[in-house]
Amino acid sequence: MNGKAKIAVSILIWGSVGIFARFSGLSGLGVAFARVSLGSILLAVTIGLLEREKFSGLPVLIKTNWRPLLTLGASLALNWAFLFTAFNYTTIANAVLVYYTAPVIATLISWRFLGEEMSAGRWGLIGMAFMGVILIMSGQRLNLSNRDFLGIVLALIAAFFYALIPNFGRFLRDVDGKVLTFLQLAVASFVLVPVVLVRGTGTPVWWAVLVLVLVHTVLALFLYMDGLKEVEVNEAALLSYLDPMSAVIYAFFVFGEVPEVRTAVGGALILLASALDVLRK
Repeated sequence: MNGKAKIAVSILIWGSVGIFARFSGLSGLGVAFARVSLGSILLAVTIGLLEREKFSGLPVLIKTNWRPLLTLGASLALNWAFLFTAFNYTTIANAVLVYYTAPVIATLISWRFLGEEMSAGRWGLIGMAFMGVILIMSGQRLNLSNRDFLGIVLALIAAFFYALIPNFGRFLRDVDGKVLTFLQLAVASFVLVPVVLVRGTGTPVWWAVLVLVLVHTVLALFLYMDGLKEVEVNEAALLSYLDPMSAVIYAFFVFGEVPEVRTAVGGALILLASALDVLRK
């Protein structure tokens, strides 16, 4: 496969993550912990067997960059924990489409804390995205006892933590991609361990858990990272919109979930705002 095909396949795989998260028998926290812990172990073994020399500089790297590494790992852990929990409360369409506010939230964070300039056009796109969220929420009772509303709120919190990742990732641009991915997963595992010990993870359905780890985490990540060697970052970002579209289609065929009109229109506003921001960059 060429670079674009690899990225497209990896994103289409990620589009089904909500399906297998539900099949796994685990809580959202359990799915997140399984992905980061087993993923970090598999990646450590792979690097150790094929590129062992990359581990030689880890002590110095961790000592000099422990703050951004800790923030990245914690953000990844909380991002997945909230997202996978959202899948258990609301429809996959609601969760995934609201989750795609992450790029515009990342823009807000970079403006507020990293001094990135904001034009009137960018403010307009941010407003468009949040109008989409409001539209999706407008069909729900605004009460945390309402499972759909709670699921949407959880997806929005997940989007916030996901938006932190590219902003803090700026401080680690010189770190090898495989090593950085391993460290993120390893830190995320340690962050989630205390919560898992207290709350538990549920009873695993191992075939689904293995698919989530081997296919959705290791294989898809490998295809994506390998594809990035041949594809511009903005092209990869635009291809990422296959994720929410495929997720909605998978949910329809597997669970019979049909998005409401509000969800479809609100989701279109979110994705359009996010895509236009990518094109602007």
